[in-house]
Amino acid sequence: MLRASERATREGSSIEEEIVTTVSMKICSSALEPLAERYLAGKRIVLQWLYEHKTTSLKEVHNASYEVLREKFGLKSKLAQDCYRDAVATYKSWSKNPKKGRFPILRNVSLWLTPKASYTVDFNTMTAKILGEEVKIVGYPHNLDQYKDFKVKEARLVKRGDDWYLNITMKKKVQVEKQVKGLMAVDINMDFITLGNESKVIEIPTRLDDSAHYKKLAENLQKKYPKRWRENKRILNRISRFHIKARNIVRDFAKKVGKWVVDEARRLGANYIVLEDLNKMISHVKGLKKSYREKLYLMQYRRVQQWVEWEAKKHGLNVIYVKPAYSSTTCPKCGEKMVESGYRMLKCVKCGFEDHRDYIAVMNLCARGSLTLLSAPQMRDVITNR
Repeated sequence: MLRASERATREGSSIEEEIVTTVSMKICSSALEPLAERYLAGKRIVLQWLYEHKTTSLKEVHNASYEVLREKFGLKSKLAQDCYRDAVATYKSWSKNPKKGRFPILRNVSLWLTPKASYTVDFNTMTAKILGEEVKIVGYPHNLDQYKDFKVKEARLVKRGDDWYLNITMKKKVQVEKQVKGLMAVDINMDFITLGNESKVIEIPTRLDDSAHYKKLAENLQKKYPKRWRENKRILNRISRFHIKARNIVRDFAKKVGKWVVDEARRLGANYIVLEDLNKMISHVKGLKKSYREKLYLMQYRRVQQWVEWEAKKHGLNVIYVKPAYSSTTCPKCGEKMVESGYRMLKCVKCGFEDHRDYIAVMNLCARGSLTLLSAPQMRDVITNR
């Protein structure tokens, strides 16, 4: 999703940053299957060599595998290099995992492609040329025009079921205004995503219940056919479809939320969006009930934040992260701890302020973001764009 790297060159109150995204396009081709089989076979050979020699030096890997990939598996020059680089990346990922687990056996079809050398794409004619073969793009994002200014980088050619997809990495440099003009906070919960500031607060209902419904349907089929579901292709396919539907609902919602948040920030005149730092949240959920914990995993809070950050960067807005502790139970007026006065309603026993806990969280997050940006460096609790 989003990665941002700040550049040292500043122009006035703005700074140049780089945004990265991946665009998935469905392609139509009947000649990719034999090539993919040769690629995967060659990658398995390289992985086995890496496992035996315990090295990730590209020079050593090139000397040992390049000619084999070219002659034995018939891979073109650049694709052979992509193949062993792909194998090195997979081996590094496995070796750095503390638990390690079984050695990669490469069930999924995935080819690493270099732009210009291994593939090119033409957005005007909606065609792509992969290793010299021209293929037609039959499925792509409806808002593809927004990526025309992006620079095309490496891509992944993957197979899902019987369909082929070209996942292209794209980069673009944008100018982001750093002078504070206004703040808007975003509080993410299971039922609603609350956003706004002291003057206006709105709620966006989530689609977590819809996603959990399809996940439950898949689990019910597994319980109904405990011994048959792995062997019966019809049951297995239906379970897979339910899981894919549940996943797609959450992903689609996260993408739309990013756009909605940016639109609202621009309406409020805010160029800073304040989010909660939830990096360590997953370590505090082990003691929760299983049903609540499963919904928490399904909600994918960080995915929502990543899409908010991505859309913000694309439109020249800033994102900062602040500590979330007690943001919904601290009085935004006097700072005292609040007590429950009704369903999701809290009241301050000191000053009498009363409001919905989600609205209180938004006000507190805005206050923390403002304090972070305006206070001395030693008082800051901000975690900048990552």
